[in-house]
Amino acid sequence: MGVNYFTDEQVEELRKNPYVKKVSEKGITYEESFKESFLNDYDNGMGPTEIFRKHGFDTGALGKDRIANFTRRVKDQS
Repeated sequence: MGVNYFTDEQVEELRKNPYVKKVSEKGITYEESFKESFLNDYDNGMGPTEIFRKHGFDTGALGKDRIANFTRRVKDQS
């Protein structure tokens, strides 16, 4: 299984998102406010991809695996 690297253009777009704390070609760190909002929306029945879109993320650039891994980590931490 390969790593889904971000292009330079995707990194620049992600940097503009207020819910992104840090981003590189290999990974992304989200702000705590996004994690809290994600959990709230998730607990209220929204799907993970829908939540990411609601917060201005290009879900195609993130990919299914990254979204699924984030969902699992946030649920485990709560």
